[in-house]
Amino acid sequence: MSDLMKPENRGKIAFGAGGIAGGVVVLAVSSFIAHLAFLPALVIGGAVLAGSWYLFQKPKSALTGMLGIVAGVVIAASALEPIKFIASGLLTLGGIGMIAAGAWAIYRVLKSRRT
Repeated sequence: MSDLMKPENRGKIAFGAGGIAGGVVVLAVSSFIAHLAFLPALVIGGAVLAGSWYLFQKPKSALTGMLGIVAGVVIAASALEPIKFIASGLLTLGGIGMIAAGAWAIYRVLKSRRT
């Protein structure tokens, strides 16, 4: 496959597949978050925040880390009752956006290969 596709296109397809997979995970967390109790929301949010902080420190994955940090803060903030449904809605929109961005990246690569 390597002689059929340019290396930059392989990276774009990997980005698209990662976006779609990440979007599915974010949607799963979004549906799960509305039913979390106070302590589990803080623990899960803290774990996402810590893992994302590690990614944020690397120059190549700073954007991914920054988005993960925001997701961790939103999950941790969802422990508060008034914020729970707002956080769930924001994560749902984010998940749909990630899936759309991943699908668009793959579509652009596949479209450019036909011409």
